[in-house]
Amino acid sequence: MFRKFALTFIILLAAVMSLSATSPENGSVNYFTDLIDDREYAALLDTVFNDQGLEQALEDYKVLVNRITGHGYEPWMIYLSLSRACMIISRYATEGENKAVARAYMNEADKLILKAEEYGAPESASGVLKALSDSFWYLIDGSLSKGMGFTKKIDALWESHKEDFHVLLMAADRYLHSPGIAGGSRKKGLALFQEAEEIMKSAPTAVWDRFTILSGLAYGYWKGKDKELALYYAEEAEKIYTADENIREILKNLRK
Repeated sequence: MFRKFALTFIILLAAVMSLSATSPENGSVNYFTDLIDDREYAALLDTVFNDQGLEQALEDYKVLVNRITGHGYEPWMIYLSLSRACMIISRYATEGENKAVARAYMNEADKLILKAEEYGAPESASGVLKALSDSFWYLIDGSLSKGMGFTKKIDALWESHKEDFHVLLMAADRYLHSPGIAGGSRKKGLALFQEAEEIMKSAPTAVWDRFTILSGLAYGYWKGKDKELALYYAEEAEKIYTADENIREILKNLRK
């Protein structure tokens, strides 16, 4: 689950209430910080990470909807958070080949992004979710236009919002996994994931972002033929989420 463009899946899941202390440095602004300790979000993630079933994930989402408004978040933050939660459920449903649920929750996710923008969501925060929406729709329906839309949106975000931590993660994922003909570069993707790792060492980082970084490093080192580092990062990623297909493939090859 959450292979390739997802992750940042996980990719990915709400916004910090304060927009102060911005910096031009790559990855210096994290709009998702406040969600790190959100119990309802953690319950949904635990269900998905531990593969406890789609029905339980849907119940967790209902609880999240009922309770998130009581946590004092800005309205745009609530809408982006719920949009991301819908995407998580949609991705989970896609893996279980329940495309009816996947489509329904992606449609809701897209509506929630628009609501967040009406309430003043930061451009990069909503932009990341728009890009993720394209990637998830591509996984559901195989729409080439959505696949191309993902890369275009990420390239535009990376050009104008390098300060956003999740734009950094998305750009790293995009370069690492895209073919060269589409502007991909494993070397550049790995370098960006290495930047993200340095940020992770010194700043609070949500579990879903740690997984994205660790799995990205594992894949980058694996493709770069550095088996020792690839195995290390793959095993660290596996400790967070055991069902990711990329990590399973890497470990299958390296544990022979």
